Amino acid sequence: MNQRKAGARFLESSLFALSSLVLYHAGVGIPFFLLPLQVVASRRGVRGFLTAAGLFFTVFLGIRLYPFAASGGYSRPDALVFVESATVLLLLGGLAGANILRQRRALYAIVGATLGAGIIAAPVLLWLSGNAAFTDSVRSLFNEVAKSLAAALGPTEGVAGSLLSPILDPVALQRLVETVLTHTLLVDYFVLLSFSWWAGQAAAARTVPWTARAPFRFSGFRLEGFWLWPLIISWALVLADLFLGLPGAWAAWNIGLVLLFLYGLQGMAILRFLFEKHGLPRLLWVLLVAGIVILAASPRAGLFVVVAVPVFGISENWIRYRVRRDAAPTGQS
Repeated sequence: MNQRKAGARFLESSLFALSSLVLYHAGVGIPFFLLPLQVVASRRGVRGFLTAAGLFFTVFLGIRLYPFAASGGYSRPDALVFVESATVLLLLGGLAGANILRQRRALYAIVGATLGAGIIAAPVLLWLSGNAAFTDSVRSLFNEVAKSLAAALGPTEGVAGSLLSPILDPVALQRLVETVLTHTLLVDYFVLLSFSWWAGQAAAARTVPWTARAPFRFSGFRLEGFWLWPLIISWALVLADLFLGLPGAWAAWNIGLVLLFLYGLQGMAILRFLFEKHGLPRLLWVLLVAGIVILAASPRAGLFVVVAVPVFGISENWIRYRVRRDAAPTGQS
């Protein structure tokens, strides 16, 4: 009986690992490839997750290394294969850490996993920046991308040409992408890890509610007051970098953006609480979230939304928004 149960668990882990592989190699499914693995973690615990993640990464490496093995030794894996494999391994390790450390609070576990990934990635990125094989691979990649963009856009002149020149020049394009990546790497990692954990938890709770943990209630998301201090310090360093230029300011940008995202979630959680308190239809909430996402992507309103929603969340440190209907009014016992 125990062998039959163990076989069923292994089969389940294998199927979810296969789902993650399909999502990853589908291209557009890359933001969702961790979801099946988190479902396994919620249903079967850390051991089940490690089994599924190990199967996923083994097959992933096999797919990446097979062309070089099939060449009979005439070619070797390039630096980009190493970077992709290391990135996937960091994501798997971060999700494993988040599930192992989440006994107290999931937020601390995910933040800890993100900081751990940043500490591991920093020396690797420094080493890669001085690796000739990696820099040559990246340079050739951006040359090909710039050529493809130039062929797709055709001849550009005047104002259009000046606007598109940063993405048509391979050197300028590479510099732009490197700047964006180094300043947003941790927040991208944190957002992907948080979304995967939350969506995986929710999916597991719907499939087998008696084995999954209690679902996360978004309207109850609240940051403690001490989170305000690292936000102030990191954004003070960001402003100093903007006006004076600071070495290593990418760390302040990454930490500041992670904290800004967290306070943005708190601002949205306040709105969700008010929707629930007044019994507003779920459709209105969906429309509100869609409207905020569209405005955030807008060139004109984007900056306002990106700043206003986190500031709304920050203001809860001084203004009490979440008061339930059954709470006694001030001055009454």
